Parts: sequence; C-alpha cells; structure tokens
Amino acid sequence: MPAVRDLPRHAILFEGGNSQVVRSIQQRDLLNKWLSLYAVRKQPPRFADYDPGLPEADRAKLVYYSITFDSERPRFRIESYGSYISEAYGATGLGSELSDYLGPERAPLVVPVYEECIRRRLPVYTISRFEDDERRQVDQERLLLPFGDDEHVTHVIGSFETISMDGHFRLQRLMADHPPVEVLRAVIDRDLHFTPPPRIPPDHRVEFE
Repeated sequence: MPAVRDLPRHAILFEGGNSQVVRSIQQRDLLNKWLSLYAVRKQPPRFADYDPGLPEADRAKLVYYSITFDSERPRFRIESYGSYISEAYGATGLGSELSDYLGPERAPLVVPVYEECIRRRLPVYTISRFEDDERRQVDQERLLLPFGDDEHVTHVIGSFETISMDGHFRLQRLMADHPPVEVLRAVIDRDLHFTPPPRIPPDHRVEFE
C-alpha cells in the first residue's frame, strides 16, 4: 500500500460519509455511476468501463490523471486540459505532474487529498472556501474518483464545481491568488452501491385523480 505523508497540522482530517455528502447534483450523478460499477467488483472500476455521460460543455469541469508510483509514492500526471480548472489556476496543466503544477505553496495542501483517494481506493470529496478579488465567498467542491486494475489505482478523475451565494464571482486565477479555507474533507466509505430508480415503461398509462 503506497505511503501517504502526514497532513499539515492545520488541515482538516478526513471524515467518512456516503453520497449524500456531495452537494452538486452533477457530481452526485458522476459518483452514482462510479458506485454502480464499484458494486460489481467491490473495488475501483476499470478506467475504460466508466463513461461520465456529460455533454462537451460540462466535460470542461473534469480533469483526468494517470497514476504512477515513485518509491511507493503516487505521482499524478495531468492528462486532460480541464479549461475550468486552468482558468481558476491561471495556467493549463496538461502533461504536468500535479505537484509541479500546484507549486510549493499549494501542493502540500492539495496533494494529500489525492493521496488519500489512492490510499483508500475510494472517492474523496472536499469543499474549499475562497474569497475573490471583491471579497465574495466562493466554494470549490472537488470530487475525486479512483479507477484501477486488481492491484493498483491507475487513474483518477477529478470533478470541480464552484458556487457562490452571491451569484456572480470572478473565477480567473481564483485559486492561484487566494488562499483556501478547508471546510470539508470526506472519504465516501459508506453505502457503496447505487440502484437506479425504476423507470416507468413508455406504454404505461399514468392517471391523475
């Protein structure tokens, strides 16, 4: 099992939870698709078997990572453009190692989240809070989904959603220029299954009284 370095003392520890902890409807849908595959093998599904089922515009919020191990430590190579996260950090990370892309200040805060996903072989969900240039509160919701073979996690898909109670906010360089406050770090380790609701047959008559 790959070793994971200790979190900084000020970091929030990982809680346990089920899919209900995920606030975004789209992210919960991604998680439910992952859970339906996980339930078959009781381990992370194969990367090739997973279809996010998102329109092209929404795929901009996904980032794909390939995983290798260096002295038993996971390394995360960014394999997709992810225009949403590129705007938030102010640069594209395609082809870069995650720690290099984040830089020495951000990496110690963010990389342990990815390492926990690898260590537990389970989805990880986080909420980080920022303030934009006009001091509007913005929450970034991150969902990491692991994929692998019988022995190792080989890929991770990251989904990123950003929301502000003020409505409008400035995304450009939000995460590069403003330090985050960690609100939640959770491992999805309960109710690891998903049963789609039954569908009404197209020829079924629905009557209203």
